Amino acid sequence: MPLLMIDLDNTLVDRDTAFREAASVFLVENSLPVDDLAWLMSVDASGHTPRHDVARALSERYAAAVPGATVRDFLDRGAADRVELTGAARDALDRAVDTGWTCVIVTNGRVAQQEAKIRGTGLDGIVHG
Repeated sequence: MPLLMIDLDNTLVDRDTAFREAASVFLVENSLPVDDLAWLMSVDASGHTPRHDVARALSERYAAAVPGATVRDFLDRGAADRVELTGAARDALDRAVDTGWTCVIVTNGRVAQQEAKIRGTGLDGIVHG
């Protein structure tokens, strides 16, 4: 059986759009400057910046306004709660499975967050692992 290994973030799901939406909500809910969205997206670097570095940057910038627990909650759940699997991606995976491919997701993200994305989008019911 052929093997198809597919990256999760910004391949199967649009992680950047989900993060942008979560960041916008974070800024508004905490009465922070909405113009900081570009800065926050830059610090995140499409998820390539280590979480602890993003958390530190947010904590330093917003020390007087935002508790550390709020920053951690945003980074742990914000984007994970917003990712979506497009119909086109779902159809492509379904076709691959139907034609005999073993489909697995590969990712270098944190387990709990990535599993939440996989379950939330229904990928766990499509892929083999």
